[in-house]
Amino acid sequence: MIVRHSRPTVDAPALKNVYDVLISGDYATGEAVSRFEKKLSSFIGQEGGIATNSGTSALHIALLAFGIKKGDEVIMPSFVCTALLNAVNYVGAKAVLADIGEETLGIDYKSAARKVTRKTKAVIIPHMFGRPVDVKPFLGLGVYVIEDCAQSLGAKKDDRMTGSRGHASVFSFYATKLISTGHGGMMMTNSKAVLRRARDLLRFDKRKDYKVRFNYNMTDFQAALGISQLGKIDEFIEKRISIAGYYTKRFACLPVKLPIAKDHIYYRYIV
Repeated sequence: MIVRHSRPTVDAPALKNVYDVLISGDYATGEAVSRFEKKLSSFIGQEGGIATNSGTSALHIALLAFGIKKGDEVIMPSFVCTALLNAVNYVGAKAVLADIGEETLGIDYKSAARKVTRKTKAVIIPHMFGRPVDVKPFLGLGVYVIEDCAQSLGAKKDDRMTGSRGHASVFSFYATKLISTGHGGMMMTNSKAVLRRARDLLRFDKRKDYKVRFNYNMTDFQAALGISQLGKIDEFIEKRISIAGYYTKRFACLPVKLPIAKDHIYYRYIV
């Protein structure tokens, strides 16, 4: 018997939302994408967001919007999805690896601070497995802080959503994530200038000037599903915490370290 993990929960109203978009004929990037961007940005507490076709694309666009290029350095944790390394390589920058914290398994501030040089332009902070990292110390490093919330949508640290403190934040809606649009992502920021530059990089057709831009847009039927999924995020997180409580109870007698934390939403339960 195969036990599938992270199977998306899609109910009848979600299917109707997607169906309505499909029969409208507006398959590409349109009104549903705009609504999804506004709803998720408001939920997180950011000025605005730009929906993309993946979390990697969202990070790539964020790096470009901050002007990060060849010769620059970007600090990231040594234990993380290779998508981050790919995005940094896309812009020609150098990835500098910092250690991770024993408790959070996220990037360790002291290790990251030791890696900062005059070439450092940004630090990427993934909130690993649904457990938030304290972003506040990183804001004093004098570089751009990009939160990677692919595994932490809906998690809070000190009553603030993950993704609301950094200069930008990126999200993933891949099939296994907290909410899913199949593939998909979003970049958010409180900077109107960065938002404008990022949006310009996605609008590549019918332009009066030419520069390299990217076909990274999300579709309207993906966004319709995302809106429905976002409406159930509290229910999804509550279920995860409930299951984690069961694991904690059953594993309590074992000589292992358990991932118990009040701000953990348990994207994964790591023993």
